Amino acid sequence: MPCRLLRGYSFTPDEWCVLMDGMLIPAESESGKACFVLKNCLTRLIQERKIQRFRRSSEWLDIDADQRRKDPGGYYGPERRLSSIVDWTLFPLSIEEQLRRGHSLEAILGYGERAKEIALKLKNVAKTELSVLIQGETGTGKGIAALILHKLSKRRNNPFIRVDCGTIPPTLIESELFGHEKGSFTGAFRKKPGRFQVANGGTIFLDEIANLSLEMQTRLLGFLEERVVDSIGATRSVRLDVRIVSATNADLVGQIRKYPFREDLFYRLNEFEIHMPSLRERSDDLFYLATKFVMTANVELERNIFGFSEKAIDFLSGYEWNGNIRELKNIIKRAALLADEVIEVEHLLGEAREGEASVSLDSCLEKAFLKARPLHEINGMIRAAVEKKIIERVYEQSRRNKKKTCEALGIDYSTLFRKMKEHAIQ
Repeated sequence: MPCRLLRGYSFTPDEWCVLMDGMLIPAESESGKACFVLKNCLTRLIQERKIQRFRRSSEWLDIDADQRRKDPGGYYGPERRLSSIVDWTLFPLSIEEQLRRGHSLEAILGYGERAKEIALKLKNVAKTELSVLIQGETGTGKGIAALILHKLSKRRNNPFIRVDCGTIPPTLIESELFGHEKGSFTGAFRKKPGRFQVANGGTIFLDEIANLSLEMQTRLLGFLEERVVDSIGATRSVRLDVRIVSATNADLVGQIRKYPFREDLFYRLNEFEIHMPSLRERSDDLFYLATKFVMTANVELERNIFGFSEKAIDFLSGYEWNGNIRELKNIIKRAALLADEVIEVEHLLGEAREGEASVSLDSCLEKAFLKARPLHEINGMIRAAVEKKIIERVYEQSRRNKKKTCEALGIDYSTLFRKMKEHAIQ
């Protein structure tokens, strides 16, 4: 889809608000090239003469005619007003630290309409003890929403334990969740508390809840009804005080109809539901989030990126973002590493083009021939490259659901985890 915001810089009031809320200001560099600069960098760029003019509301301001060049502290344009709302220095910090220092949920999640709806729901339900089910596509921020729920609740000073139900092999998940006694099975050389026991007094976050087997769903339902756990091999039950927040990118209602997910457990987990919208549904937050990620990358990577080129903004507007916020963050971070001061479209394309990160067959052969590798080593390199590409493609087609990836590839959990680690697949 074309970027309507930029054609000839012809902004409507609503379109201008989208960019302003995104913390980006249209400008022209010293060479006359169109770009969009971060608001908190504007004063420095003017003082260093790296831009010759910028757009404020409906007019362009030439730097030579701007009083801020002479008195930077005396200017109170729209970007200064937003600066008084958003503390730029908090972006690189963890969510816990941002909340502790008073950053609003809007500053963390975004200022768009959908982000504000999510923030309101999180504030309201955090005060309760309701079990919360967070649904949404991969990369939409379900884990962040769960952490915010915990940090806003009365349990904030107690443990927050995250469990990825899709990464624990079925043979181990009961022990991981509920613990075991010494000698309760082969290899149980010592007593081990489960994640539920560790989370006592706090919150347990069950991510990818749809991956639980029916047997484990029954055990979880039993805990929700009685609030007691029985470790494997234990002779008595232990009562726990744990709040449950769960998340999934699967259609649980559809799974209930097909019987892989228990209906009674669904209603127990879904006392309150929060739907995390895709980035495609949050276009009003795209540039805000992109700017946050640039500022975070500047700190983490020790870079000095101050904006985007016009074509880069056009690319960001038109990209599909199937990986949602996680994909945006990764692309911006890698682009910041490649760019000098302004992110160009080629820096984004380097990570966004399909298959760019995959090792190609031709590149493997070229490296092998250059180093005069023997045939068996060449075969191994090619096999590893093809294997990585297959796993990556199936993993993405399965919407990053590890259980479905295992089923599609015909391998077990442990093999998939080993292969993903071996090929550095995230």
